[in-house]
Amino acid sequence: MASVKRVEYKSGRVVYRIVICQGYDKKGNKLVKNLTYSVNQSATPKQQEREAKKYAMDMEDKLKYGYDFNAEKMSFEDFAYKWLESVKDDLAYGTYAGYKQVLESRILPYFKGYKVANIKTPHIEAFYKTLVSEYSYGTIKRFANVLNLIFKTARRYQMIESNPCEDAKKPKNKDEETGLKFFTPKQAIMFMKSLDLTYDVVYKGHQRIDDTGKPYYVREYTESYTVPTQFKVFFMLSLFCGFRKGETLALHWNDIDYKNKTISISKSVGMTEHGFDYKDPKTKKSVRKVSIPDDVIPLLKQYHSEYVQSLWKHGTAWQGDRENGGNLFIQSDGKLMGHTTPYQYFIKHLNRYNDWVQNNPDKAKAGGFEELPMIPLHGLRHSCATLLNYLEVNIIEISKTLGHSTCSTTMNIYAHSFEEQQEVVANKVNDFLRMNA
Repeated sequence: MASVKRVEYKSGRVVYRIVICQGYDKKGNKLVKNLTYSVNQSATPKQQEREAKKYAMDMEDKLKYGYDFNAEKMSFEDFAYKWLESVKDDLAYGTYAGYKQVLESRILPYFKGYKVANIKTPHIEAFYKTLVSEYSYGTIKRFANVLNLIFKTARRYQMIESNPCEDAKKPKNKDEETGLKFFTPKQAIMFMKSLDLTYDVVYKGHQRIDDTGKPYYVREYTESYTVPTQFKVFFMLSLFCGFRKGETLALHWNDIDYKNKTISISKSVGMTEHGFDYKDPKTKKSVRKVSIPDDVIPLLKQYHSEYVQSLWKHGTAWQGDRENGGNLFIQSDGKLMGHTTPYQYFIKHLNRYNDWVQNNPDKAKAGGFEELPMIPLHGLRHSCATLLNYLEVNIIEISKTLGHSTCSTTMNIYAHSFEEQQEVVANKVNDFLRMNA
């Protein structure tokens, strides 16, 4: 810990003497770095002390990770790797791995040879333009976020006077829709009902090989198909409880409290140093209990019955976890469901449903079915937030349900989609005024 001492000159000027310990030499002598920092002279003593302590902490980090204070000498590549190493302990492994991949795939190859001080806003914008033809706007924002964090750190360390990313404009693909993708409340109900439909799946003629190795031809045929119960449960929990994919995949049967109609979220599945495995939830607030809608309870019980039957059928061949009641979402042999499986099935189901609507217009119209937009799996979580806001659940409860660290996080993410529903609020006010006129 750095030593920080206030010094006030006769002229009234205030500085702070900072001593940072850098370890010991071979003879056991302490190695120190002495610095003098001039604070804001118009600030209060407490404000000056906070400013000096923050500077001392920043300088301690610089020395710890070997940063050269001269940004004109340090290459961007060296600084980027040292920045990545400095934030590693504060990030989930998946986030760290994502940052590293973003850096090494495009950022470092582009800025290789640049010095930190020589990278300006036009260079950043020129880099963004190289990404437009290959990446979506959302992915470009990921590159921009990593760059911004790097230069924000360089600015904090006083290596550069300003962050070149702050004013850099990110290009948009003119044909690409931006913003959150989710179901409206009406579409959410339609999606829920789509899970109970029966679909005719046509299999084209194809070659097969029998047990003896002899090939034979199978003519085109049609099979009726329904959505398996476990996928119904997965999607219903995502849509009406707002769980993240990793949180849903990590659920065990013992996490369900039928008596109190709640589900406990205490873990997640995601990228770790050992591959995809269990890990802590995204934030401390992500550890939570969420109420289960009454209509989901019978579906959960039906799925549990099917689950137990499958377990007994496999016997010793069962590969699943038997602790805590076992995982909810599994492969055919009981192993934990693959992390890409829910997304793949979700997209397949939306395509199958939309095809059914197109091919059966009379049935669809009679049942109140319309085509649904193609949204990502995470869009079900966004749909949950939008639905809760539509039902006038207060922002604090929405934030708790989603497991956000603060209410401001919820508002920052969903402000635009919430604003789109203001017409509903206005209509309710109009109705109230007409009733009481």
